[in-house]
Amino acid sequence: MSSATDTPSSLPLRFDTTLGALLIGALACASLYGITLIQTVIYFQRYPKDTPYLKTMVVVLWALDTFDYYLTSHGIYWYTVTNFANPLAAARPAWSLFIHVAVTSISNFIVRSLFTRRVWKLSNGNILLTVAIVVISTADLTIGLLITAKAYPVKSLLGLRPLVPLFYANFASGVLADLHVAISLCYFLWKSKTGFRRTDSLIATLVIYTVNTGMITALDASAGLITYAVMPYNEIFVAFYLVLSKLYLNSYLASLNARDALRGALENDGILSVHLSNIEPSPRGTGITYQASLVGTEEGDKRIVRPLPVKVDTRVEWREINFRSRPNSTAYVEGTLLSPTTP
Repeated sequence: MSSATDTPSSLPLRFDTTLGALLIGALACASLYGITLIQTVIYFQRYPKDTPYLKTMVVVLWALDTFDYYLTSHGIYWYTVTNFANPLAAARPAWSLFIHVAVTSISNFIVRSLFTRRVWKLSNGNILLTVAIVVISTADLTIGLLITAKAYPVKSLLGLRPLVPLFYANFASGVLADLHVAISLCYFLWKSKTGFRRTDSLIATLVIYTVNTGMITALDASAGLITYAVMPYNEIFVAFYLVLSKLYLNSYLASLNARDALRGALENDGILSVHLSNIEPSPRGTGITYQASLVGTEEGDKRIVRPLPVKVDTRVEWREINFRSRPNSTAYVEGTLLSPTTP
């Protein structure tokens, strides 16, 4: 794109930092799109009982990603084949790249909305936090659509100079939204620790996973912002932007498809450790009841409460209680020790 401080004519035309950067971005997009296809197939094979809403969202996101890949392919074809004998075409924007901005903004907004729904559930309906994420995400979406509307008629990179603040705002709002979502999820996941070794270990795994996936998208957007600020007259920043929506989508699909593995780690043959020092004597009897519930973080999962009457020797510090969760639901375990009851 362009900057208000220099003019394109003052800079040499270098294909390795223009068409070369676009080609590298397109190759990365092809690889990530293949991963998207695999993850989508795996999702529908593993989770046929997920809610229609969640399945619809996955289909919509896959369709947007497919269209996004078509736009990227068109841009590369337009520069390298249609204008093969016209090197000055590298200084002109392809219309498909501007449509790509709108599609990326829409796809990212949907994925962030799904992650925001998780934040809402984990925070027990924290309105202020959820609204803040929604506002930032909506701003990112609006800016992306505005860039497409204003840039589509432009015939040269020089004509994009008035849009420079919008490009900065688009990158910055994306980074801010990603960090907000990742930090919120990590905080509320960590707060949900129960004191049970297996559950806390799973929560720690979820936190690490959330940090990794959130940081990947945030780092990619940050790299695009920095390269655009430092090198406004080449297309290196476009390589980062082309893969942004695919990183978002694959991070979300990976979180969906990881539920079986996480549930397996949680169950581990259905053994759950219960610390008996937390049990206070009951005036009513000598029996105790452990009530366990599995609360899913995915859409469509429901709370399951199973009273488990257990006779124990209170002289023992730890007791192993057999426990098995509902299939197709993975998240964390909430344990509640109830007062002892008499038969």
